[in-house]
Amino acid sequence: MAVAGGWVAGLALAVGLLVLAIGLWVVLLWSIAHRSERWRVVAVVALAAVLLGVGFTVAGAWREYRVSTHPLRTAIGGSVGVVATPTDDPKPVRANSFAGEPRWTVRAELREFRRGETTVRAGGVVVILASGEDWALLLPGRPVEFRARVDQPWQRDLTVATLRASGPPVAVGPLPWWQRVAASVRKDFAAAASRALPAEQAGLLPALVVGDTSVLPDEVRDEFTIAGLQHLCVVSGANFTILLSVVLLVVRLLTLGPRLAATIAAAALLMFVVMARPDPSVLRAGAMGAITLLALVTGRRKQALPALCTAVLGLLAVWPELAVRAGFALSVIATAGLILLAPSWADWLRARGWWRVPAEIVAVSAGAFVVTTPLMVALTGRLSLVAIVANVLVAPVVAPITVIGAAGAVLSCIWHLPAELLLRCVGPPMWWLLMVAERAAELPGAAIEVRGGLLGGSITAAIVATIVWSLRSATVRRLTAAIVLGMAAVLIPVRIWHPWWPPPGWVLAACDVGQGDGLALSIGDGAAIVIDVGPEPRAIRTCLDRLHITRIPLLVLTHPHADHIGGLTGALQGRSVAALAVGPGELPAVPGLRYVDITARDAAIDNAAISPEPTADPRVSTADPHVSTTDPYSPTTDPPVSTAGAHVVVTEPNSTMVERPAPTAGPPAARGGSGAAADGPGQVAAAVARARIPVLELSAGHVMGFGAVELTVLAPTATARIPAGSAAADDANDRSIVIAATTPAGRILLTGDIEAPAQHRLLNSGAPVQADILKVPHHGSRTTALEFLAAVRPRVAIVSVGADNTFGHPNRDVLSELQMTGAVVARTDAHGEVIVTGDGVLSRVLTSRAGRPRQ
Repeated sequence: MAVAGGWVAGLALAVGLLVLAIGLWVVLLWSIAHRSERWRVVAVVALAAVLLGVGFTVAGAWREYRVSTHPLRTAIGGSVGVVATPTDDPKPVRANSFAGEPRWTVRAELREFRRGETTVRAGGVVVILASGEDWALLLPGRPVEFRARVDQPWQRDLTVATLRASGPPVAVGPLPWWQRVAASVRKDFAAAASRALPAEQAGLLPALVVGDTSVLPDEVRDEFTIAGLQHLCVVSGANFTILLSVVLLVVRLLTLGPRLAATIAAAALLMFVVMARPDPSVLRAGAMGAITLLALVTGRRKQALPALCTAVLGLLAVWPELAVRAGFALSVIATAGLILLAPSWADWLRARGWWRVPAEIVAVSAGAFVVTTPLMVALTGRLSLVAIVANVLVAPVVAPITVIGAAGAVLSCIWHLPAELLLRCVGPPMWWLLMVAERAAELPGAAIEVRGGLLGGSITAAIVATIVWSLRSATVRRLTAAIVLGMAAVLIPVRIWHPWWPPPGWVLAACDVGQGDGLALSIGDGAAIVIDVGPEPRAIRTCLDRLHITRIPLLVLTHPHADHIGGLTGALQGRSVAALAVGPGELPAVPGLRYVDITARDAAIDNAAISPEPTADPRVSTADPHVSTTDPYSPTTDPPVSTAGAHVVVTEPNSTMVERPAPTAGPPAARGGSGAAADGPGQVAAAVARARIPVLELSAGHVMGFGAVELTVLAPTATARIPAGSAAADDANDRSIVIAATTPAGRILLTGDIEAPAQHRLLNSGAPVQADILKVPHHGSRTTALEFLAAVRPRVAIVSVGADNTFGHPNRDVLSELQMTGAVVARTDAHGEVIVTGDGVLSRVLTSRAGRPRQ
């Protein structure tokens, strides 16, 4: 309370506890006078606890007072020069993929700051919010200097201020030797893992072993969070428990004495702390790991619980801010669950015929889940329903991965070749771990949104306690098992294999990708044209998997905004892609990027020549379509793009496309240059170049045929290339590619995010915008011109929009106008995935959430 509520509230609490201590002292004197042993013991224990609380409360209030009167607080709102020492690795700020320059948060210890001509030397913890790759390279322990704007701290955790850096950091001091050793080990370990393992495994292994998440893919991080496995991606007490268990086993096999065994175990613990960075979180995990080991190895729960309390008090005495840290609370609660619940639950299972190892695995997973669930719900508002099963499935491989990974990390500093050979041994268990996380996260309802905060956590705690108490009854257990098994037998096959989805003969699918666009035009036989990929990989990947799409002859990114391009890797994963289409000048020049011109004479995309090739990520399969240079144009020349009559058709092999180098025109901001890969289009270009997917630049007049589907590009014009000196993202919405698709279900108008100005230009150009089916522009925002909707006159209008978005999409007036024209309106936020089938005369709209199909 002193830390979170302020020093005044802390002092008030201390006074109240002091009054309580006086009352307990009176009770103690009374019990001694009346020779009441029971009351004397109770009074002594309570008095000790209260006095201890008084001491911690006063200490916390003093620390909070020093923070609230810190001289840096007087500079809030101003700009200062700062010298600070990072105490932890930079943590990325989660955002949509391809959303711009990466941002980082760094916890640091303040050394001094300068405001004008005045330099103030002062300590205290600060949080730095910065952007740029330079900040990603910071190492804990090395002082850096930078300029920043001072803001209020985000939360009351003894943080002095939030510093918003306005420039790159400059090192002004040496790196301590132990941090230098840790950095060297982590660097060598990551390099060895990248050479020995596939990309996802190489990014995950350092996180599992030493808590290094710098190269952990965001998609894997999300999968672990949904599956309830996120605790594996940080250094926790489990890491120390596993390693110390192996060390003690080896010591016992060598029949060494207890003193030598203790020395070796302490040395191993110290070495791992150095390797994992000796910051407060690692030291906390070390303490918790030692206590868990004491409980699980010796089975002395009565001794382990006092040891846990002692460790908690010691850690709070050194770092009072841990009292308001969620990670500390989860660590303590999980350790307490392993001490108090897991052994008795394992004994209960063994008494009913379970083998020892399965009983302990299930008991540990269930115990940790039960005690941490209320806090996780309070913090995140999310409940993972597959956490226990997922943790049970991966439990057998966690220990081998940790032990082999730690040995490989040490060996990588000495000799790379044997380290790589050793790390190859973790390939199979790493595959199993990733596969369980992926499959568990993909299960419908794997994680559900519930009410968070204090009320949500309290309700969850009451429900969990009631369920645990009820399961003590054999009748309740049998009834619960019957219900769960019955529901699983009926629902799981239906929800996993989706036998009813997609409906046969579907033509257009609007994926539920949240606040963004992701659409697919079926051309039969597991192939579809994909238009935009949403803000993140998981949603579009899941949707395309449900649609059974394995081949993408053309992937169109209408414009370079994160809600349309962020999910690119999800669309590529497990699918072959013949070509990527963008607007004129939207992608920067990066090494390996190949552009292909659509010429006026028989240019073709040859799907028959597509052959999936493995990339660095074994779960991503892309295509390297056949490119013939038999066209009169030389492959090194850049023929003009025809804006009229160009026709691209799906043909047999030996059809022609013209390859040209990536364009270099345009300003650095638009075309890349230094730092181009840090922005959204730059990251798209880099990903496409790595996958060796050719790029088309589409403009008005291009016509492409894919079997029974024909695409006509209506906008933008070829002259819409980003002009020199302009900001690339200023008018990106109005540069959206607009496509009219002729399909068996009728004419479909795909509009990207064009707003009223571009819509008026399209109408004034005389372009044929009338369509049977309309993808409503810009998620149905108020920037949609009502006269544009009247000109289109759709029978079906699809709004791709995220639930509870903060933009007010879709606009009520736009929806009213669509309904007045007689259009059937389907929304992904309300209806889920939307699919259109039909024969051009009668269209049916089916949704994954609605009860009955509409037609």
